[in-house]
Amino acid sequence: MRFQPLSALILLAIACAGAGRQPLIGVPMNGPGLMPPPENETIPAAQLGEMYRTELGSVYDPVLADQLEPAHALLEQYFASRTSAARKAIVKSLEATKLDVGILGRLCRIRSHWPALSGGGVFYVNRKKGPFELRYFLGVPRGYDRTKPWPLVIRLPDAMAFLTDPPPGAMRVAQIYTSWVQGEITRHPDAIVLMPLLDLEQVYGPSYAGMNSVMQPMFDAADHVNVDPARVYMTGHSIGAMGVWYLGLHYPTYFAAINPMAGAAPADFERVRLMNLRNTLPVVWHDDADKAIKIGFARSLIESLRSMNIPVDFYESRGIGHDPTPEIVEREYQTMRSAVRSLYPPQVWLETDRPDIIFNRNDWVQIYQELNTGKEHPLFFRHGTGHMTVYPNACSIKAEVHNNQIDAVADNVDTLRFYVNDQMVNLSQPVSVIVNRKQKFKAIVPASVDQMLKDQVFLGRGWRYYTGAIDIEMTDHPATRPTTRGTTTPLHRGRIIIGPDGGP
Repeated sequence: MRFQPLSALILLAIACAGAGRQPLIGVPMNGPGLMPPPENETIPAAQLGEMYRTELGSVYDPVLADQLEPAHALLEQYFASRTSAARKAIVKSLEATKLDVGILGRLCRIRSHWPALSGGGVFYVNRKKGPFELRYFLGVPRGYDRTKPWPLVIRLPDAMAFLTDPPPGAMRVAQIYTSWVQGEITRHPDAIVLMPLLDLEQVYGPSYAGMNSVMQPMFDAADHVNVDPARVYMTGHSIGAMGVWYLGLHYPTYFAAINPMAGAAPADFERVRLMNLRNTLPVVWHDDADKAIKIGFARSLIESLRSMNIPVDFYESRGIGHDPTPEIVEREYQTMRSAVRSLYPPQVWLETDRPDIIFNRNDWVQIYQELNTGKEHPLFFRHGTGHMTVYPNACSIKAEVHNNQIDAVADNVDTLRFYVNDQMVNLSQPVSVIVNRKQKFKAIVPASVDQMLKDQVFLGRGWRYYTGAIDIEMTDHPATRPTTRGTTTPLHRGRIIIGPDGGP
């Protein structure tokens, strides 16, 4: 399957005059208009107080209520700051409040400048944030309430609507996306929907630019709307389904469920990561008469997942072909939405053959260094910019936390880190870490405002919080010890074809 590089057409078509001058270009359901930038509106103090109470839950203390808003203001300043000196000063001010680090961690999720948006609408975001160009559509249901966390559904559109002769112009592209998003929030008015602008050169990965075209809008959307991190979902068909697999396997921490329909994940660098979906429900559809992408791709993935006892919902239809019926789409959607993710699951699995730190993190487990990587191999994309580096030897860890103890089995891991918080362990008591049946750590884990906030910058503000970290070095293994296992299948070298070429 090969795609023509139409990215310039799509991006230029949607970039209407003046788009870069406002953070959010609005296309409300009742006609064109603009959404004010978030910093122009502050949530009233009374509403913020109720949001603090809800967010803190059982740890809310009315005695501390007057301290929460000033502390929250400092957190807003921290995430808005762009220098390490400014952030260090803010950390000292937060420490001076004497508030528990777990309380500060919970408050990070709330933005004091979320706009009301009670009338709902479809909004196009086109702005630069750091090194990233953000281009996506955000659908907000009518009746949206910014004081309550809402599910977020990320839908990765297919390319067929843009492969016309002549190709669609600026207004038509805007109409297509607006129609899609309006349809979504009309059918499902209980969730926010996000659709990234499709770049047919990068698609949705596996290039960094392609994956960031989805992930960075997801992070940005949480600055504008109240997203529930336990109910984030991603769905897509065909090209979109391939993107769902790329992103779900590389960023499993963020998704309650993924829904690839008529897609595939045949590459070794994908399949080695299947165990990472331990806490993310794959909801997969494929038809046995699909001639575009053969059903063998889906069957082999499902077989691998089930062999690891990873829960999966697989619906194999018959005689329909490549495109699902509306009834199938709705069934898959409802199954996907039924999943709610534990933000701090008791069991986390992680396997990787990549050097990238961001791809070697899953929930509260981080692998920093493999014991024996083998000679690294660059893999170049046939479509998309840049390349990826993979190791011929994979490393993995299976970890479980219970009764103030972390038990882990690690393979080919040299150094790793476990993140903890007050929802996982009793921080007033020593925490034990046992790796490969050997005790590696037993002590009280100190809480750190600085550590907690730095990790939030790494993971994205408000998606998780961890107040302490435990670093483990597997020093009892000689550095020359050979790896105990390699990748699950022989490593492909050379160029990566986006999408299956041939098939089982």
